[in-house]
Amino acid sequence: MFRTFFLPLIALTVLFSLGWTRADELGRRTDSNASKPIDALLRAEFEHKYPGARIDLNSEIRWTRGEPALNPREVRILEETARGEARFSMQDTVGVRAEGWISFSAWVPTWVAARRIRPGEKIRPDMVSAQEVNVATGQAREYRGVILQRDTQLSGLEARQTIIEGQFFTTTAVQKVPDIRRGDAVTVRIHSGELLLTTRAVAEEPAYIDGSVRVITSKTKRQLVGSLIADGIVEVRL
Repeated sequence: MFRTFFLPLIALTVLFSLGWTRADELGRRTDSNASKPIDALLRAEFEHKYPGARIDLNSEIRWTRGEPALNPREVRILEETARGEARFSMQDTVGVRAEGWISFSAWVPTWVAARRIRPGEKIRPDMVSAQEVNVATGQAREYRGVILQRDTQLSGLEARQTIIEGQFFTTTAVQKVPDIRRGDAVTVRIHSGELLLTTRAVAEEPAYIDGSVRVITSKTKRQLVGSLIADGIVEVRL
């Protein structure tokens, strides 16, 4: 009786189990294949939002509205979080819409300090290392608009503020080495109509050639604003 009743039942149960497992595997494979066109559209959208960044998609899509389409036509990023997550909408070729969430990274090439750099130090190659930072999360996300691109030439730059070891460079942390510095002695040429006077003065601020600069004359202590026309020469027109 055991063989007559229970053995066929056990065999039937095993067959059903194998069938459901196979069906589940096929379903996951179909979902994976369907997500490939969506992944390409998502990458393109992230690359548009993060120019020059290398985009990584770090998770499966979590659909919150609608179903994934086999023929997606358009993807739009609706919102992002500071954890590197994005909510997006998708529309297929017949106008059906769906929404979902995905985790991503946006890696930007930049320069990172290899040691502490103090204000006024000229940047040298041994002070930095070339790295990528993820501007989709953390502090890099907050400063993504001012991160110094790796193709920026570091020669001729100096630190404006302290840059600690391991910190990425920003455009506000460095500046071009000024042509004159505060306290430098300069020659001032004062033009008043056809009259030309020359006197000595001291720069009150850093300045660059063809830029304006405040100086104070050495004898009369008069403050003037002029243009730095050459190294150590300031032109003032009254």
